[in-house]
This record gives sequence, structure tokens and C-alpha cells, in this order.
Amino acid sequence: MTIEEIIIMLEETTNSLKDTLRKKSSDYTGGEGSKDPFANFKATETLDVDPVIGVMIRIMDKIQRIRSFVYDGKLKVPNESVYDAFDDIIGYTILAKAMIQEKRGKNLN
Repeated sequence: MTIEEIIIMLEETTNSLKDTLRKKSSDYTGGEGSKDPFANFKATETLDVDPVIGVMIRIMDKIQRIRSFVYDGKLKVPNESVYDAFDDIIGYTILAKAMIQEKRGKNLN
């Protein structure tokens, strides 16, 4: 694979993730009228778990799934591919970055 092929994969992945993020935000945060894109993650606060830590736990779930695929060469759930797990990690990472940015008042330094 060349760097140009990787760049194309990056563009295809980010374009697809934009649509997925919009759809999942509606599904997971209370519907189309929801104003808080982090509502489902903030629910972890009821257990005294910071929402960013909650996202990291979800990322670890995806890492374990990828690990299973690497060792077994297959996944048992047929409607979710290993590529979906990678995409989920990317999406969760962006959301965690956004939550940190919101917490710090848009100052990422």
C-alpha cells in the first residue's frame, strides 16, 4: 500500500464517519431534537466516572474486539466487521477530543 492509497482510505473513512456520527448522535443522545452530543457519555457521571474515561472504556472494548479478530481471524457477530471497530475507535477518539476541548473552553494547549 502506498501513502497515496492510505490518504484515500483516510478521506473515505472520515467522509463515512461524518454521516455515521450524525446518525448515531441522534440514536444515542435522545433523538433528533437533542442539543447535547455528549448526553450518552455524560450518563457515566451517575457512577462517578468522567465521560472521557467512559469513552476510553468503549475504545478498550473495540481494541479487545480487534484483538480477538487478530488471534482468531474472524468475528462472531456477522453484521459488524473489524473495520467497523477501527471506525468506532476513530469516532470515539474525536468525541473524546471534543469533550476535552469543551471542558477546557476551546483551549487545547
